[in-house]
Amino acid sequence: MSKKSKKFSKGRGAVTLPTQQPGATGSQATTQAQTTASEKQQLIPLIQALEQARGNRVMVYWLTDLARISEAVVPSLYDQLSAIGHQEVLDLLLFTRGGDTEAPWRIVTLMREFCNRFAVLVPYRAHSAGTVLAMGADEIVMTPMGVLSPIDPSRTHPLLPRREGATEAEPISVQDMRHAMTFIRETAKPSEETTYTPDAMAQIVTALFDKIHPLAIGAIEQSYALSKLIATRCLSTHMTSPDDKDSIDKIVNRLCDDYKSHAYPICREEARDIGLKVIYAPPSVDQAMMDLAKFYMARDIGFPKTTVRPSPGQTFKLYIAWLDSINKQMRVEQDTLVEKDNQARPVGDRWIEY
Repeated sequence: MSKKSKKFSKGRGAVTLPTQQPGATGSQATTQAQTTASEKQQLIPLIQALEQARGNRVMVYWLTDLARISEAVVPSLYDQLSAIGHQEVLDLLLFTRGGDTEAPWRIVTLMREFCNRFAVLVPYRAHSAGTVLAMGADEIVMTPMGVLSPIDPSRTHPLLPRREGATEAEPISVQDMRHAMTFIRETAKPSEETTYTPDAMAQIVTALFDKIHPLAIGAIEQSYALSKLIATRCLSTHMTSPDDKDSIDKIVNRLCDDYKSHAYPICREEARDIGLKVIYAPPSVDQAMMDLAKFYMARDIGFPKTTVRPSPGQTFKLYIAWLDSINKQMRVEQDTLVEKDNQARPVGDRWIEY
């Protein structure tokens, strides 16, 4: 079932095509069809092996670095879940750099419509919004390679600065902005240690507002509150005792506030210490998870080969995300435009069954 979606790879920017020599294209469509058929023949047994090791039905949600978690996946996710049917326990193997703040809550609630319990399996990384999604699972199964991350969001806004030539505003870390505002507040307080005059502080604030509009600062602060709300609700789907409220607040505050880098890798031991329901993958499950991860990391995303470089003004397709089970195989097909400066820019995408 093909679904038209919103722009899926927003914020990922352009990539530069490598310098290539002209050559014959051959039958690209035939080659791609053969590659797809071969990949499916390899994929199904790998998912079945993980299902056997876990004793549950498995769905894979795998996003390349060109894609992000968004609500555009919801119709395709519904199709997958409908094909699988209601399960006592359902596993979601997840790989992502992150995505939209609100999307994990929609995915978690939809998953729970089709199972009594669900687990998120993390073979390698589930960062940012991926970590929030995992927080909505009854258990998080991690390999030694698996890492989560802090959940403080980054935010784009029309009034934020743009790099020269960029069509979209540069995303800003909410924590970076909060730390800047805290610095200004603390420095402006009268004390014997204050080294800034009122005029100097006025210059600092003016310089900040020259770069970032005050309305954008308000939107960034709103994103921080929203991230905490979504994370709290995800945890509350399975931490249901009144006594769990303090634990939920502690987990959310730590993941939002305590880490000074959004890229900080939270391994499975630390994730368990934070209070998340982390399970160490036993050997058979670990092997099956890593076999699937290696398969997806080696997949051809459709980037032009050296003999088939498209010319400026032409488009080509990239495959930037997958949502797979043994029942259905779906992927995001991204239309990419080659511009005069040899930059390849996304111009649209859609979920399709392949």
